Amino acid sequence: MPPKQKYSADEILSAALDLVRHHGLAALTIRNVAQSLDISTQPVISCFKNSAALHEAVWKSVNDIHGRYLMTFDGSDPEEIPLQIGLNYIRFATEEPHLFQLLFLNGPGPGGIQSLAGLTEDPELKPMLEAMAQGGGISLEQMQSLFRTLAVYVHGYACLLAGGLMKSNQEQMKQDLTDFWTIHLNGLESCEPGQTASRTNAEGGRS
Repeated sequence: MPPKQKYSADEILSAALDLVRHHGLAALTIRNVAQSLDISTQPVISCFKNSAALHEAVWKSVNDIHGRYLMTFDGSDPEEIPLQIGLNYIRFATEEPHLFQLLFLNGPGPGGIQSLAGLTEDPELKPMLEAMAQGGGISLEQMQSLFRTLAVYVHGYACLLAGGLMKSNQEQMKQDLTDFWTIHLNGLESCEPGQTASRTNAEGGRS
């Protein structure tokens, strides 16, 4: 019988994730993972047949971590959920800069490139957007367009933080996002029906 594996696939994946978390994607090699566990490369290859398979497993694990960040709410008012998601996105970039860079600054992962329109198609998010659209007196399409615009704004903040180009200031960021959201939402609410339709179509074309 072949000798029993000293480490499981999950344990090897955890070690690989720690390498990326602390040293960035460049550190993710089969040899480095093996060295971090004080084993030969063979057990790593037994679980992940090549470097591409290891990278894919790490990417999916990081994507799961990112998803949990986004959907962690602190009992916020439902109308503030988009702002909370935005702040969670920024918090992920601040607390896990190397993981953020892996997902968003290294080209498409195994899931391919996500369009801006796809940001509002998450099954967990759509009911929230529908409720907020109804409460705000605007259409779902307008709320989706507004949320996509917020996502682009938030991504700029997150990239600056993950790249170490600015310091984190939670209160200032929350105020900036609140002002951004309020101004744009009030702008949609104040438009005439014909104006809101044309604005939504124009924004949809830009997405």
